Amino acid sequence: MLIITLMLLAFQGCKPEFSDARFDDNDELQIMDYVDKREDLTTYKELVDYVKKRNLLKTAGTYTAFVPTNTAFQNLFARLSANGDKVSSIKDKSPEFWLNYFSYHLLDKKINTNTLEPGPMPAPTVLTNKYLIADIRESYSSIKLNNFSTIKETNIEMSNGYVNIVDEVLSPPVQTIYETLAKTGKYNIMLGIFEETGLTKYLKDSTITLIIERDEVLQRNNFNKNSIENLANWAAYHIIPDSGYFLNQLTKQRIYPIYKKDALSFNVDSKGQYFMNSTYKFDQSLEYGIDRVNSNGIYHSIDVVVDIVEALPATIRYNLYPPGSNYGEQNVFTESPAKIVLNNGTQSYHQNKELKIVAFDAQQVGDYFYLTIPDVPIGRYNIRVVHRAGTRGKFLTIYNGAIVKDNIDMAKTDGTWADYNYYIYNNCGVISVENRSDVKLTFALTAFATGKVGSYCCDVLMDAIELIPE
Repeated sequence: MLIITLMLLAFQGCKPEFSDARFDDNDELQIMDYVDKREDLTTYKELVDYVKKRNLLKTAGTYTAFVPTNTAFQNLFARLSANGDKVSSIKDKSPEFWLNYFSYHLLDKKINTNTLEPGPMPAPTVLTNKYLIADIRESYSSIKLNNFSTIKETNIEMSNGYVNIVDEVLSPPVQTIYETLAKTGKYNIMLGIFEETGLTKYLKDSTITLIIERDEVLQRNNFNKNSIENLANWAAYHIIPDSGYFLNQLTKQRIYPIYKKDALSFNVDSKGQYFMNSTYKFDQSLEYGIDRVNSNGIYHSIDVVVDIVEALPATIRYNLYPPGSNYGEQNVFTESPAKIVLNNGTQSYHQNKELKIVAFDAQQVGDYFYLTIPDVPIGRYNIRVVHRAGTRGKFLTIYNGAIVKDNIDMAKTDGTWADYNYYIYNNCGVISVENRSDVKLTFALTAFATGKVGSYCCDVLMDAIELIPE
């Protein structure tokens, strides 16, 4: 990992570029001291003073601040104005409005970005424990937050934390998807269809990912809802239940919307353009765009009218639900004396990182758990179990009455899960699906972990099963 240390010539006529360097040898310099000295951060400085948070950034602490440049704020003002709010300066909105922006760009923990893993930050923002998502696929010198804002200067160390300079302002998720779309006035046709088909509740009360066409796209393509054979199914095809996904989290996966008969796949081309089902192009403009974060999920504007099409082979992620989850019905099962229970000591990634993961508790060798993944296309797939480190015991996998892999030691990981390094995974065999069909998988315990005692919690804490095309 390359760490660049530059001499502090910024305020002697050179363009300021800092990476993993202290701003000054004086340990008493605080984050606000640094902001005060940067001419390209005056809008952020005005925001901090406007919401009366100067003292917070001028006192002892362990913060990580993501500070947008003046240009980033000008871009934000343009986006807000395009959506109906005439904004050209900080004082055009209330302090309460900007306090959400301030809080969403601050972590109450000192985190060096060179230690980040892809996925949620190690600590939430000050804004009601909402997490930012880090994308480090390009490099640690070009980390993207929420697939939108790029960190341009990293880990500028002050005595009370790190400053990171970003090129776009992140919009805080304080409104529901429905409220945000309704306020723009540009998605009225789709909102009307969701109302007509009884799906509005998902946009208001559930955690979802939404694919949506704005009015102009529908009108440009002479859209007529009466020509759609089943409007309810078509509308449901746009809604992915569970946690909100950024598009870069969806690529190379097969995701089930509320409409269960066909799945969705996503990809990105060499120019960074995203598509759904390899055909439907997303609108990646700043005005409409993708990865729009809201209090109950994320929506993505698509630039063409979507049709329901046959699912393409792609990674299938099957999220697991324990009994008692309010996010979905239990979908992994066992037979007595073994138990499937909700474990409230471990996070579930797809259940908003709440402490309600699926736990399998075996009582004897030969106990097993099973699940059915619906509507899997023809192909060969590697079975992957995503689970929490600390799982113990050995298993075998059964498909179509045959053992596809045995001696699977869950204590020995095959890797760290790319989406969230809180989990590890084990590859549990390869299957061939001869006809498009539901796939039932069974995982049987063949040996307990060494030293299992009565207080032993469980044998697997698992959050998802993935089928990865070969």
